[in-house]
Amino acid sequence: MRIRLAVCLVALPFLLPALPLLAAEPGKWPFKSETRLEAVLTVLKWKLYSEAGFSSLPKGVTLGLDVGDEPEPDGWYQVTLREFHSEDSGFDPNVAPALAHFYVREGDGEIQWYDLVEDKRRPWEAFLKDRSEP
Repeated sequence: MRIRLAVCLVALPFLLPALPLLAAEPGKWPFKSETRLEAVLTVLKWKLYSEAGFSSLPKGVTLGLDVGDEPEPDGWYQVTLREFHSEDSGFDPNVAPALAHFYVREGDGEIQWYDLVEDKRRPWEAFLKDRSEP
């Protein structure tokens, strides 16, 4: 009996990491609080804030993402970054200009920037480079 108990106690730490894998369906999003698309959009928001210079905005100016209702056949969602103005911002509150366009894929979290001038999609790094040029 002691040997069986000892074997179980030794094996238990190795089995614990596998238990969630056994319980979850393969490929199913494990978080109840958000979808994969919401997670990708959260990453995009964080990148816009931390990497792309949108952390310091004028008073009364906020940002929002408009997301297409349905993905393209290959899984990409079109996302528009918009600027919103409050009544006390000094800007027209009835205007919400588009600042940039992106495509996000919920399957792998990839983010691409849509370059309006070149009329093509580019990697995120190209967006950062474009924003840093005068």
